[in-house]
Amino acid sequence: MSLLKYLQFQEIDSSSDDIPDTHRQQDDILLDESVDEGSLEQFWEQVVQDIHDDPDWFTFADE
Repeated sequence: MSLLKYLQFQEIDSSSDDIPDTHRQQDDILLDESVDEGSLEQFWEQVVQDIHDDPDWFTFADE
Protein backbone atom coordinates (compact mmCIF):
# COMPACT_ATOMS: atom_id res chain seq x y z
CA MET A 1 0.00 0.00 0.00
CA SER A 2 1.43 3.34 -1.05
CA LEU A 3 1.82 6.08 1.53
CA LEU A 4 1.96 8.75 -1.17
CA LYS A 5 -1.79 9.12 -1.36
CA TYR A 6 -1.82 10.21 2.30
CA LEU A 7 0.78 12.97 1.89
CA GLN A 8 -0.43 16.56 1.75
CA PHE A 9 1.30 19.89 1.27
CA GLN A 10 1.70 21.98 4.37
CA GLU A 11 1.38 25.74 4.64
CA ILE A 12 4.66 27.64 4.63
CA ASP A 13 5.33 29.36 7.91
CA SER A 14 6.17 32.89 6.79
CA SER A 15 7.40 33.88 10.26
CA SER A 16 10.51 31.74 9.76
CA ASP A 17 10.91 32.67 6.11
CA ASP A 18 13.78 35.07 5.43
CA ILE A 19 12.81 35.92 1.82
CA PRO A 20 11.83 39.60 1.53
CA ASP A 21 8.42 40.36 0.06
CA THR A 22 10.05 42.10 -2.90
CA HIS A 23 11.68 38.78 -3.91
CA ARG A 24 8.59 36.61 -3.64
CA GLN A 25 7.12 35.17 -6.80
CA GLN A 26 3.84 36.66 -7.87
CA ASP A 27 1.06 34.06 -7.64
CA ASP A 28 -1.25 35.66 -10.19
CA ILE A 29 -0.98 34.60 -13.82
CA LEU A 30 -2.46 37.06 -16.28
CA LEU A 31 -3.23 35.55 -19.66
CA ASP A 32 -5.07 38.52 -21.12
CA GLU A 33 -1.94 40.42 -22.18
CA SER A 34 -1.44 40.57 -25.93
CA VAL A 35 1.88 39.45 -27.38
CA ASP A 36 3.74 41.76 -29.73
CA GLU A 37 4.71 39.22 -32.37
CA GLY A 38 7.27 41.50 -34.00
CA SER A 39 9.12 42.09 -30.73
CA LEU A 40 9.01 38.40 -29.87
CA GLU A 41 10.38 37.42 -33.27
CA GLN A 42 13.14 40.05 -33.05
CA PHE A 43 14.06 38.90 -29.53
CA TRP A 44 14.20 35.26 -30.62
CA GLU A 45 16.36 36.10 -33.65
CA GLN A 46 18.77 37.88 -31.27
CA VAL A 47 18.87 34.81 -29.03
CA VAL A 48 19.70 32.58 -32.00
CA GLN A 49 22.37 35.04 -33.18
CA ASP A 50 23.92 35.12 -29.68
CA ILE A 51 24.08 31.33 -29.70
CA HIS A 52 25.79 31.26 -33.09
CA ASP A 53 28.23 33.99 -32.00
CA ASP A 54 29.26 31.92 -28.97
CA PRO A 55 32.87 30.74 -29.48
CA ASP A 56 31.99 27.35 -27.96
CA TRP A 57 29.04 26.85 -30.35
CA PHE A 58 29.13 23.88 -32.67
CA THR A 59 26.67 22.16 -34.93
CA PHE A 60 25.85 18.59 -34.00
CA ALA A 61 26.00 17.71 -37.68
CA ASP A 62 29.73 18.57 -37.56
CA GLU A 63 30.47 15.65 -35.23
